[in-house]
Parts: sequence; C-alpha cells; structure tokens
Amino acid sequence: EWNSFIITVVDNVLTVNLNGQTVIEKASLPGLPESGPIGLQHHGDKRDGEWLSPPALVQFRNIYIKEL
Repeated sequence: EWNSFIITVVDNVLTVNLNGQTVIEKASLPGLPESGPIGLQHHGDKRDGEWLSPPALVQFRNIYIKEL
C-alpha cells in the first residue's frame, strides 16, 4: 500500500496531511532556510550491525514540488 502526503510550508509554518487527514497543523519551524535540498528519510537505525528499530523497505514515488 502507498501512503499519500501533502506537505505545505508557508514561511516557517508546516502542515502535513496524511491520507486525507491533517496530522500536523501549523507547526512552527524556526530557522527554516528559504531554499536548499529536500531530504527524504526513514527513521530506522542500525548500530554495530544491529537494527535498533524494525528494518523496512522504503520507496518513494510521484513526488511533486509546487510553489504556492
């Protein structure tokens, strides 16, 4: 299954919609730069060859960036 995110950032304020439901609304991100790279990540962690969280295959598709 695929999840659908709509992530909106206006100035330094973030809103995240996950599968049609707002999960983060108007979160302040002080110090957010106006431009730069966008990173996608998985929060799994491996230390000394051992997983500290469950490993998972993470895939991304249909990523669009639109200036509002």
